[in-house]
Order: sequence, then C-alpha cells, then structure tokens
Amino acid sequence: MVRWTASLLLLVCLGCAGAPRVPPVTEAQGAFERARRAYEQADYVRAIELLEGFGRSHPGSQYVDDALYLLGKAHQGNGEQLLARQDFERLLRDFPRSSYAEDAAFEIANSWYLAVRGPSLDAEPAEEALIGFRSYLRRYPDGKRRAEAQEGIREVLGVLAEKDFLNGRTYLRLGRPDAARRYFEKSLELWPDSPVSARAMAGIARTYEKQARPAEAEEAYRRLISHLGSDPSRYEKGAALLRRAREALDLEPREEEEEG
Repeated sequence: MVRWTASLLLLVCLGCAGAPRVPPVTEAQGAFERARRAYEQADYVRAIELLEGFGRSHPGSQYVDDALYLLGKAHQGNGEQLLARQDFERLLRDFPRSSYAEDAAFEIANSWYLAVRGPSLDAEPAEEALIGFRSYLRRYPDGKRRAEAQEGIREVLGVLAEKDFLNGRTYLRLGRPDAARRYFEKSLELWPDSPVSARAMAGIARTYEKQARPAEAEEAYRRLISHLGSDPSRYEKGAALLRRAREALDLEPREEEEEG
C-alpha cells in the first residue's frame, strides 16, 4: 500500500512537470498592458497618463521603446502633434535599433502632415512634412510605409502648390504682376501637374496681359492649351480656362460675340 501511494505521487509529479507553465505577469508588463488597452479604446488622455507613469516607474523595462512609441501615437490621437514628434524623435535617439525605428521615422513626418491646416494658413507644417516623408523614403526606399509616404508627398505638394497659386492671385489683384508671376511659376515648379496647375498657367498669361506684353501672353496661353490636352476636366476650372485661352488667341468666338 505504501509503495502504491509513492508511485501515484511520482506519476502526479511527472504530470505536473510536463504541463506548460504560464510565466507570471510582471508589474511592468501589467502596467504597459493597461496603457495599451486605454490607447486601443481611443482613451488617449488616460493612455498618455499611464504611459508617462510607466516611463517614470519602469525606466529599464523591456517595454520602454514600446511605451514610447505608443505614447507618440496617443499624443497624435489627442491632436498634440508637437509632443508626438518629440516622442518619436526621442525613440530614434535613445533606441536607434528598436523594431519601431522605421515607424517612428514615418510618424515624425506624419505628425507634421496631421498639423497641416490648408493652403491659406502657415506653410511650415506642409514644408516639414514634405522634408520628413522624403527623408523616410531615402532611409527606407523599400519600407513598409512607402506607399503612405508617397501619398503624403503628393498631398503636401498639392497644398503648397495651391498656396503659391493663391499668393500669385493676391499679388495680381494688387496690381503687382511680376510678384504674381513668380508665385505662379513657383507653384508649377513644385508640382507641374497639380490640380491648380492650369490656373497657375492662366495666371502667368494674365500677368503678361497686365503688362501689355502680347507675345509672352500668347505663348503662355498656348502652353496652357497644350497642358490641358484632350481632358481639361482633370484640372480645376479646366474647361473654362481652355475656352478663355482659345478666345485670347482668337481660336474661337468670344461668348459675348456669340450671344450678339
């Protein structure tokens, strides 16, 4: 009877030894998971509070770079783009070999992009986003965020090209055709085929008309017609601009003459 009891205990112990053991959750891991859940629930204020506390309480944890990246994303979600950039920049500086390094490089540019408020306002966010996206593509030419970076470049170029066009239009209205032409040309240099490119070309032609320079105006209108091609609808006010250019070159009757 004693031998049987000993054998049974031995079998039980062997069974225990073979069972998979779940490692205990450490205090640092638990703290990080609470912060991550808050972020995933879009409770960004709470996530920021927890992640900042995590950084103070667990500076040597294996989750430090995870927490720093998530802190940047939480600041992004909370609309605090400057703080987000600082988080991502710190991650790249303190943890250059982190698995989050590529994403952090992209998110620095993305934080600038998220701060863009339209062509009529401060151009700095768009300019910095352009620099950031291009920097990401140079560093990670085949990176996993490549398509997003390329689309970001296209978007910010559109904003900057429109801003220069609007500046040119303002100077034209103020009777300063030389200054207006510089801005229209700058818009075309930024993105020769932007949605406002046809309007910029028409603006150049108008500056020459204002200065009574018919030869240059004619050349500018011919460039505009060529640019519009067979599908002027690709550009803002494309059909109207094509008609205007053809009228200026006497290639079709003016609307008032047709009505008469």
